[in-house]
Amino acid sequence: MRGLLDTSVFIAAESGRPMRTDLLPEESAVSVVTLAELRAGVLAAVDVETRARRMLTLDAVGDVELLGIDEAAAHTWALMRVELAGTGRRANVNDLWIAACAASRDLPVVTQDGDFEAIEGIAGLRVVRV
Repeated sequence: MRGLLDTSVFIAAESGRPMRTDLLPEESAVSVVTLAELRAGVLAAVDVETRARRMLTLDAVGDVELLGIDEAAAHTWALMRVELAGTGRRANVNDLWIAACAASRDLPVVTQDGDFEAIEGIAGLRVVRV
């Protein structure tokens, strides 16, 4: 299986939070949005130890295929945004971009973030909870 790892997977590994590693995909990718979120975490670190730990996490992203936001992802984001608005559900804008990157490439989002429940199924999005 191939999947798009959400930011929460990297943070779980960094913090030692339990994770269902048996559900992790054999082939992984990440969105540029996850890269940006992890970089923001490094920049926001309040001390040297936290910054060093977060840098190691950011470095781990370098081993994973990086997916950009292309025209298909932008189209999928718009579809998801409109459908969510029509149902009254809401989603974090970064999560919506990550979901659109995944769904436009027919990849599941691999996450520990419950916020993806609001988006699951829209535009064919599949979610794997680890």
